[in-house]
Amino acid sequence: MFDGSVYLDNAAATRMDERVLDAMKPYFFETYAVATSQFGYSPGIDAREALEGARATIAEALGASAEEFILTSGSTESSNSAIKGVALALGERKGRHIITSRIEDFPVLYSARSLEKRGFTATYLDTDEQGRVDLDVLRDAITPETILVSIQAANQEIGTLQDVSAIGAVCREKGVLFHTDATHSFPRVPLDVRAAPVDLITVTAGLIHGP
Repeated sequence: MFDGSVYLDNAAATRMDERVLDAMKPYFFETYAVATSQFGYSPGIDAREALEGARATIAEALGASAEEFILTSGSTESSNSAIKGVALALGERKGRHIITSRIEDFPVLYSARSLEKRGFTATYLDTDEQGRVDLDVLRDAITPETILVSIQAANQEIGTLQDVSAIGAVCREKGVLFHTDATHSFPRVPLDVRAAPVDLITVTAGLIHGP
């Protein structure tokens, strides 16, 4: 940064913590092999064990099991994979309608618009003056064709926190999958998938002083 400047955009990207860099250095310069299975060579096995350990640590912070946590290049790929993955899996079997809000971050909005170009329909819910989704409006928007609801846990511009548990409960009631983009709340606001009815969650290291 320039001398005398103040950075105020941590909702977009954060400076890496030196402790994170120290923890990662061995995997850049020593154990840098491709993570392989038990039948691979020793450096690859060491790398895989470190990778699985990191996966388990992050998953536990969400109340998930390590096998449920998928590492991607970042939040954009994660949300894109979650939304389009559900669409491709259920589009032909259940329906081709998704629901999101007008104030979602770009990865979610662009994924929804991309699906619209492929024959899906999307409903973009309005929010109240505080940026919150009305549960009754959400419930009314769900149709027999709806396969997914994607509502962010926290808004990156105004800081609004949605009631993720209540939204998830509506989705469970209606038999619809629920994705939440928690990149701007994890791990500041607790979210435990063992308690909250959430099917897919997006989190990122880039907003919590990681790589």
